[in-house]
Amino acid sequence: MRTEHVVALVSRIRESANALLVSELTRLGHPDLAPSHGAILGALYDRGELSMGALAQAIGRKKNTLTVLVRKLERAGYVQRTVSPGDSRVSMIALTVKGEAFRKDFGAISRMLLSRVWGDMEQGQREALVRGLERILANLG
Repeated sequence: MRTEHVVALVSRIRESANALLVSELTRLGHPDLAPSHGAILGALYDRGELSMGALAQAIGRKKNTLTVLVRKLERAGYVQRTVSPGDSRVSMIALTVKGEAFRKDFGAISRMLLSRVWGDMEQGQREALVRGLERILANLG
């Protein structure tokens, strides 16, 4: 089996997954969201309000990239930014009513995507694939 096309393969998988996500977001009435917003919303659903620094760390993004994504979510009404009561230099990010209302669709889209990704792949194969991808990420890291 050839293996030198691994990066191209991962890139094609990401493109296909993103196209599927955009289609589902639009179908469910959320055309203002992008696949890149998923990690931010997921972290806020899991952990509640977070500082920009904690959010960047939670999703593995640089603060400047995160700032752009949060601004888009803020303009679309899914999150709000406030100043930390303990430190005026720290921005806190929290879900709005609209962001909280999206939680159900977020879960449905996530389950659909994982179902499509895994198909009928056995659990052992899934685990081996994830271990391999984590190793690749660490090698590049």
